[in-house]
Amino acid sequence: MKKNLKKTLSIGLAAMMALSLAACGGSSNDAAATTAASGNSAGSGASGDTQAAASGDVKTIKLFHRFPDDPCNAFIEKKIAEYEASHPDIKFEITSAQNQPYKEKIKVVVGSDECPDIFFSFCGEFSERFIREGLLMDLTPYLEADPEWKDSLMETQMDEYTTADGMVYGIPFRLDAKEFFYNVDMFNDLGLEAPETWDDFIKVLDAIQASGVVPIAEGNQDKWPGAHYLGALNEQCVPDDVRAKDYNPKTGEFTDPGYVEAFKYYQQLVPYMNMGVNGMTHDMARLGFTNGQNAILFAELVEITNIKQENPDLNWGMFKFPTIPNAKGNPDLVSGAPEGFAISSKTAYPDECVEFLKWFLGAETGAEQAVEVGWFNASLGVDKGLTDPSLISAYEVIANAKKMDIWFDNALYSTVCDEYLTQISDITNGDVTPEDAMAKIQKVAAEAQSLAE
Repeated sequence: MKKNLKKTLSIGLAAMMALSLAACGGSSNDAAATTAASGNSAGSGASGDTQAAASGDVKTIKLFHRFPDDPCNAFIEKKIAEYEASHPDIKFEITSAQNQPYKEKIKVVVGSDECPDIFFSFCGEFSERFIREGLLMDLTPYLEADPEWKDSLMETQMDEYTTADGMVYGIPFRLDAKEFFYNVDMFNDLGLEAPETWDDFIKVLDAIQASGVVPIAEGNQDKWPGAHYLGALNEQCVPDDVRAKDYNPKTGEFTDPGYVEAFKYYQQLVPYMNMGVNGMTHDMARLGFTNGQNAILFAELVEITNIKQENPDLNWGMFKFPTIPNAKGNPDLVSGAPEGFAISSKTAYPDECVEFLKWFLGAETGAEQAVEVGWFNASLGVDKGLTDPSLISAYEVIANAKKMDIWFDNALYSTVCDEYLTQISDITNGDVTPEDAMAKIQKVAAEAQSLAE
């Protein structure tokens, strides 16, 4: 993508975004939903608030996130109302959008004059493209100045929001990883156990399919679900140092034979998936699992809440991605990444934004979030109030991880990612071979080396 064209598009789209971000909408649709927190929050009628407003000292902080659905949206609004009540000089304007629209809108607005002060941002290349343009605030000085805050955060998760040269650009709001969820009753009826190796996994899938049940629920309409399979397979099939080089757009080549092998392993799974994978969303596919139509779902830990809502009586368990014997990669990696908030380098209130994130993403608020939403932030000890066995198990997956491996689609440079997602879809449809798919990806990776300079 040429830089001049990119700048022109950004200016035009930013103008549209100014209108979009000001629009009001329901919290459960794809349009951005904006709430002026001062209009409906606790403490908006406090005398201190009135005095601050009268003196003209109220500081309005714009916050943009991608969680417009409850219980998360309700939790965010409740906590912000609490913060406003105790900080009468601070008011928030909250904007939210569903995942895919959010990704498109934030790419446009973050470089414009309409950029929020605080906004959700995935770690890895998704955020680092903003860093290259000087659009994210460096949080390192604040963490260094407050060792207690720094030491209270889980190191393996903060590593994902730290650049190679040591810049910390975000604080995790929710921790996440990927596991296979399985129907325990279905497995018991067939005399099956959770598999540990790839060969055992295939045997389990064969047994389920022979029983008349479609083994794996999957929907790849939005393309990221397929990328999660390839990310986990690349971890095992390609050495860590090779992947690190290739995921860097300036040095990426993707010529290691392990990438083709990963595609071949993915091909083995496709016949065990439901029909119409590329025409179905992941959420729709998950309903196939929760309704008992499928035995297995490759899902994120943050989906535990969804599964409980969709079928509270489902007897389910989890197992890690099966190990591929003699593969050249790293089977100990946990596929997943934290998701968090960053602060715009353009904000007029850097200190205020940091103080809010310290509180909002701290241990006390995090413990409430774990119980009420089922998601964990990166503060140590947020699991202490948990009683739900599934949430405790989920937290242990992350807390015990030696090293996380960032979501594949967030690790890649934009053009390489787009090509990879296209090829995964084509492999799923049976339209290309692994060799042909990687040849196309290699070509785009070579072009990206000049684009990323």
